Amino acid sequence: MLTYNITVQIGRYIGNPYWPEMFRLIEITKESGMNRVRASQNRRKALEEYLRSKNMTLDDFAQLEAAAKRPFHLNSEGFIIIPAERVLSFLVAVCDEARAAMRPCNKDQVRSRFEVSEWVTTKTKPDGVWSRFVTVTSGAGGKLSNQRGLREDPIIENVVATGSLSCDPEFVNVKVLRNAIEWGGQFVGIGASRKMGMGRFVVSKFVEI
Repeated sequence: MLTYNITVQIGRYIGNPYWPEMFRLIEITKESGMNRVRASQNRRKALEEYLRSKNMTLDDFAQLEAAAKRPFHLNSEGFIIIPAERVLSFLVAVCDEARAAMRPCNKDQVRSRFEVSEWVTTKTKPDGVWSRFVTVTSGAGGKLSNQRGLREDPIIENVVATGSLSCDPEFVNVKVLRNAIEWGGQFVGIGASRKMGMGRFVVSKFVEI
């Protein structure tokens, strides 16, 4: 196995993780019926009745909502991290989108051929909020309204992130690995909203250890 230390400089990164608490929160809002009620007083009543049936309080719900909306993954020291799974997803996308000569391995083999660490950033809190308007669509993709929906996500900017990755040179073309990652940093990106230009980065260090 060969192991490399990697340092990247990311322009703008959005985490927007989907926490287990978010799944529970959505289930509560659906099962309580509060989403089907327009009047705020009746919405609260529907929520309270449901929570009571589940031996939960409004304080419990508020804590669950806060946990569900955490914008980034953090390590034990409080630094924002890019989880290993996000790094692997980035490598899968690179091996899928890059031309054949640049791919270090087949996209279906990435998760079995690479061992990656989380990437630790130098940030402990968001730098700001990224706001934009989007077309509101149904699950089938149909346009629901001419009015655009406002979407906002906390963002970190101009951030340095460090991590490591290991692979077996018998199964991974290490000669093209750095170039593939650099290409992915420029054209693929990492994290959420990649299609909107988020998560682009440049590689400043890629050293075998």
